[in-house]
Amino acid sequence: MTGAPAPAPAPAPARAGGGAGAVVRRIILLSLLFALITVAAIGISGLLARAIGFEQVIAEGEASLARSLAFAVIGTPLAAALWWWQRRRLAEPAERASLVWTLYLTAMTLTALVTATVSLALTANGGIDGEWRPDDAAAALVWGGVWVWHRRMRRHARTAPTRLADLPVQLSAVWGLVIGALGAVAAIAALIARALTGGAGLLASGGLWWQTVLQSLVWLALGAGIWWWHWHREGARGAPGLFAAVLLVIVVGAAAATTLIALANTLHTVLRMLVSGATADVLAPLDMAVAAAAVGAVLWVYHAGVLGSRPDGARQAGRLVVSAIALIQAASGFGVIVNALLASVASSLVDDESLNLLLGGISALLVGGAAWWAAWRPDRGGAADAADAGRRVYLVVIFGASAIAAVVTLLLIGYRLFEFALGEGEPGGLLEYIRAPLGVLSATAVVFAYHFAIWRRDRAAAPRSARRRIGRVILVSGGDVSSLGVAVRSATGAAVSVWPAADGEATLAADPAPVLAALEQVSAPRVLVLAESAGGVRVVPLAD
Repeated sequence: MTGAPAPAPAPAPARAGGGAGAVVRRIILLSLLFALITVAAIGISGLLARAIGFEQVIAEGEASLARSLAFAVIGTPLAAALWWWQRRRLAEPAERASLVWTLYLTAMTLTALVTATVSLALTANGGIDGEWRPDDAAAALVWGGVWVWHRRMRRHARTAPTRLADLPVQLSAVWGLVIGALGAVAAIAALIARALTGGAGLLASGGLWWQTVLQSLVWLALGAGIWWWHWHREGARGAPGLFAAVLLVIVVGAAAATTLIALANTLHTVLRMLVSGATADVLAPLDMAVAAAAVGAVLWVYHAGVLGSRPDGARQAGRLVVSAIALIQAASGFGVIVNALLASVASSLVDDESLNLLLGGISALLVGGAAWWAAWRPDRGGAADAADAGRRVYLVVIFGASAIAAVVTLLLIGYRLFEFALGEGEPGGLLEYIRAPLGVLSATAVVFAYHFAIWRRDRAAAPRSARRRIGRVILVSGGDVSSLGVAVRSATGAAVSVWPAADGEATLAADPAPVLAALEQVSAPRVLVLAESAGGVRVVPLAD
């Protein structure tokens, strides 16, 4: 009697990577798919432009029609066939888990969104000027359809990526923020220029002042809509992960830099007005400076508030980035002041030019110095600050970069000294020849000396456990141990990760004293902290 057949073996789980061959295959196929979709979109938009604006595009000739037909007739079927093949492959979890698939969706989504946005804005602005632009209108429609299609891919269960799934949403929100901010700055600047100059109309880009304002408002509306949709509806605001935190820190830094530079330019203009009077030449940069300062401040305050809801590491990174930007501005202002004073001694510049240079340096120093003081807070200090790993990295980067800049500047000064001695210098004298690098050298010397002294002080004030070079502490526990993680990070300066335990009873106590006492005896790149019975703690050093 024949026995029952043996059950079929269970299929092996899908591999996330699939090997180097699979990665190369994905790169080639998805790059080809990107190119074919782009070609097809260009061809279809060219044909659509002829359909909705035949009179405007007939002058382009038969070559343009032939190109559009070739791109549409050949590119579209090839793109459809390749997508059909790729969609079948996406049924495998390993394909959706591939980083290449996420990068393709991100690149195609951003390409479609940027092209559709720019084309739509150009179409609307052409209408404000009284022109009909069928090419831009067709491109907006076609690329808008490509964006909708890829958004559906990203959200559909069969094609959605499982790694960095929020990457297209976050970058799309940044794109909307950028063009919205630029539109707001342009609109406000046009209104300020109108108020300053008066008159019947302000000519800008071939139109009256109100046309410039309306065209800028088009960009503002499109950017604000794109940002709002991706930030709130698509969830970019609360996206988890390291990349989301880094992107938010970059946005805060960019907004801070824009605000500080614009404020310094505004203060510079005001100081020139007080000294030289409100002439047209003096007032020329005021409109853009005030507009950029206002918009940048709004974005800075808002995104700093969002960053405040992130973990401690992200908040600290944002504060240090703002501190570095303000420090660069203040140091630049100090160097310009030294340069201007040396110029007045050398008497190589006329009084107005020397004074203008001095006022610019004073403006940068005042604005940058105030922002640096608020962000860095030099009056604070202690063991907790000294043990912070991000602060230590910041100090090393700042005084290291200052030392490199000082060495390069010294080489430049030496080169100019020898060049002057050999008779190749400028007729203004030696001081005129080296005053600019001397200003840079003085600023970098001050920055290096201060931050090196702070670094030495922090090393002396840091707790002993923070100097044992524990790179990362991994807490294995059930329940919420966020307060314990904060205490460990503050005491050791190490990065802290939490691995949730499958056994809910293996929970570390909220009291950090046993964990810190165990870590005092350990020096390792990574340390595993486990909960034991009766509230005990087990520490396992790990190799790098």
